[in-house]
Amino acid sequence: MIAHRTRRTTGPTVRRLLALPAALAVVLGAGACSGGSDRSDDGKDATALSYPKVRSTAQELGAAGSGTCPFGLDLAAALKATGVGLTANAGTEEDKPATGETTEATDPEPWPSGVKPPPSMASVPGRPPTGWITCVWMIDGGPITLDLLAVPVNDVGVSMMLPKIQAAGKLSAARLETVYAQRPAPGAAPLVTPDGGLAAIARVPAKGDGDLVLLLSQNPPNDGERALSGEPLGRVLARLAAGIHA
Repeated sequence: MIAHRTRRTTGPTVRRLLALPAALAVVLGAGACSGGSDRSDDGKDATALSYPKVRSTAQELGAAGSGTCPFGLDLAAALKATGVGLTANAGTEEDKPATGETTEATDPEPWPSGVKPPPSMASVPGRPPTGWITCVWMIDGGPITLDLLAVPVNDVGVSMMLPKIQAAGKLSAARLETVYAQRPAPGAAPLVTPDGGLAAIARVPAKGDGDLVLLLSQNPPNDGERALSGEPLGRVLARLAAGIHA
């Protein structure tokens, strides 16, 4: 389970705590770690993104970041193309326009105290390595964040992003399980989360093995009204996903 930052104030300890409520839900996707059949691309599309490309770009970006979101991910253009009457400016006073981080593979570990493990799973499954890129823009009502997670295993990215999805969508554990069960296939229309449509999820066809997941959500100050949510949020993410390229 990986709980990625939602704002600059969310440190590693908080991320681990956010991950715990989703522990059992993440296990739903853990079987994919042994190899899934959800191969998203035959490798012939030269413009398709791959896990190695996203990971290396995340390493290059690091915490220092960049002034432009990579891979053609242009929120201002997506808003215009979808007819959503909002303007977007890259970055905020607190967040750089684009940053990246990577994690290494981990070994299985004991279950947290208080969590009843499934009978067939004696330990928390190990996690594959990742590359994670976060892009931030300012629109009316507050910042909006686009997360791109890349893992080298088919159909495991959504399960690894569940803690972030839960926080962004303000979802109960039951709703989170529903989101996981209804996760979109690579290249399919985005899934907008229930209970207000506060987040949207899409999976991008990957070149070779791997899973690429996009999460779009707005984080207004003091949890105020969101300018972009529901169906328009899904349309904007669909446009971003359609235009992504290596």
